[in-house]
Amino acid sequence: YIFLYAPMIITALFSVNDSKIQTLPFVGFTTKWFSDLFADEPMKQAIFYSLKVAAVAVSISACAALAFALIVQRLKIRGKALIQAFLASTLVAPGLVLGISLLVIFHSAKIEPGFWTIVIGHCSFITPLIMFILIQRLKTADPSLEQASMDCGAGYLRTFWHVTLPGVRVALIAGCLLGFTLSMDEIAVTFFLAGTEPTLPVYVWGLLRFGF
Repeated sequence: YIFLYAPMIITALFSVNDSKIQTLPFVGFTTKWFSDLFADEPMKQAIFYSLKVAAVAVSISACAALAFALIVQRLKIRGKALIQAFLASTLVAPGLVLGISLLVIFHSAKIEPGFWTIVIGHCSFITPLIMFILIQRLKTADPSLEQASMDCGAGYLRTFWHVTLPGVRVALIAGCLLGFTLSMDEIAVTFFLAGTEPTLPVYVWGLLRFGF
């Protein structure tokens, strides 16, 4: 826990340090950086833009991941391992490689970089992440509950809504939260697909390059 949270605690301490250079020793206590942050219109636009991208990307990824997880886990089809490997390839690929590859594809299709290219880029690695979390949950779920539902007269849709979905709800929410965090933090893929309107990580990286 110290290894995980110490960097964030130190960063939070530096946010109230009365110095433009973030290094020890502390100069003094101040809250002016927070007022400067909320007075910075480009920064606020980048924050809201990142939230919008993450919300849309996670919503699309959750639906796609749930469908893929049910197909892989519930249907008896050939090549399941190949399908999982194909979907996992974007998750394990370096962000730089994935970003350049998507940029080449969008350029070939004459699609201008912007909001939807970022969303597609984020969906490419959020979808397999949520899918594998759901697959692990479906492996431990009792399929006889779904069979009993259909034996009682419920169709596939009612069984999915009242039995399957509640059974994987916690795993789905956990996957969405993790995907949302990754989307808000992603910079390598977003940098190549952002166009003229940057997300928060790209905007902050630009400030680090050229100075605050």
